[in-house]
Amino acid sequence: MILTAIAIGVPWAAAMATALARRQPRAIAFAAALAAAIASALLLRAAPSGQSLEEALMLLFSCLTLGATLVIPRRDCTPGTMAGVLFLLGSTLLAYSTDDLRILLGAWVLSTLPFFLQGWLRNAAWRPRVGLLLSAVALAMAMALIAAQGGAMSIAGLKGRSPGGMAVFGLLVAAVIFRKGICPSHAWVADAAESGSAIPTALLLNGHFGAMLVARMIVPLFPNTARDLFPLLSYLALATALYVAIRALTENSPRRLLAFLALSQSACILAGLESRTVEGITGALVHWFVVTASTMGLFGILRLLEVRFGENLTASRHLGLAEHAPRLAVFFIVFGLALVGLPGTLSFCSQDLLIHGTLASHPLTGLLLPIATAINAASVFRLFARLFLGRRKTGFTAMADALPRERWILAAGVLFVVLGGLFPNAIVARRAAEAETVEHATVTPPDAPGR
Repeated sequence: MILTAIAIGVPWAAAMATALARRQPRAIAFAAALAAAIASALLLRAAPSGQSLEEALMLLFSCLTLGATLVIPRRDCTPGTMAGVLFLLGSTLLAYSTDDLRILLGAWVLSTLPFFLQGWLRNAAWRPRVGLLLSAVALAMAMALIAAQGGAMSIAGLKGRSPGGMAVFGLLVAAVIFRKGICPSHAWVADAAESGSAIPTALLLNGHFGAMLVARMIVPLFPNTARDLFPLLSYLALATALYVAIRALTENSPRRLLAFLALSQSACILAGLESRTVEGITGALVHWFVVTASTMGLFGILRLLEVRFGENLTASRHLGLAEHAPRLAVFFIVFGLALVGLPGTLSFCSQDLLIHGTLASHPLTGLLLPIATAINAASVFRLFARLFLGRRKTGFTAMADALPRERWILAAGVLFVVLGGLFPNAIVARRAAEAETVEHATVTPPDAPGR
């Protein structure tokens, strides 16, 4: 309990200190994220096998934020931005760690708050705010219906009881669709990436609250309903993965293109969680880690390129930036290919499990997943070729490669996806035990409550 309080409370306290003191925002944010990462690591070490998903996600997001505090360019490293990042970190860890539905709702809302506040991370576009607001409203209505019935307000106390019936189930699914950007609510994700702060927006997207709600609440509370109706949500996820992958093929805005890639791959996570097979759920949980690390690396590198070479980067022509930033070019292609299943990376294992599990439960529509992944691979290489290959036609001659603090944190991300692919059992074995827990939640006797 003390470690959980440290992991959540230190970032929030640091956010307030950063906003008030307005001095040394990077140092304060780094120290707070480091404290949260250490506390999360200790929690993961103490967690029993097969019941450590929450602690693993806490450590993953803490490390993600720790890296973001180092990679974020000086131009973006304002007190408001860093306070927003730290507030997002505390809220996300609170959502991962709590079993109380009321606290989960509060954390869900608080995680979006920095993106509504002027001077923090407020987005200029209206769609991201509407999408996040609708997801919060849907979740709040579901919680209100559950509370109206009286009784327990904890996930453990409501497990298998289908509280509120189909009305609550539908509202929870709506919250997932709006928060995760599943069709037809996908437009806000690209708008958020294009008009907002790139690295904080990537952190918001990589909280994967939609997938978290499915794994931790919808499946345990509605086992029979989930078993009967999840194919519909799975079809939506697979259709989203394919649709936005096709959209990325013709997109020339690097930010929007990366947003479509991230959305397509995260929709694959949702499809795997809904496959009702241990293999597919394991692949989804492992791919969660891959997508999180890879997309954060890609968004971080893109923002560094914008700061160094101008924010009017485009994928409509070859820019030849590898001549001036060879390290960033190498990091970009490794992260990009690791996202789409490059052999020798952790994604190769997760994609294999995802495809097998999804095809086992959906023999026909499951084919959309490997097709979407292949299209995403083509988009990754197209973006890499346009940004880094060719000859730069301007007089720019200065060296603008990765700085040491950027280089080391990007190297750590590359090592994670590569070593995870070379020694996958260290990650896959733990996620497989948790996948069995999720899969068993949908296997209940016919006379179970809510049938």
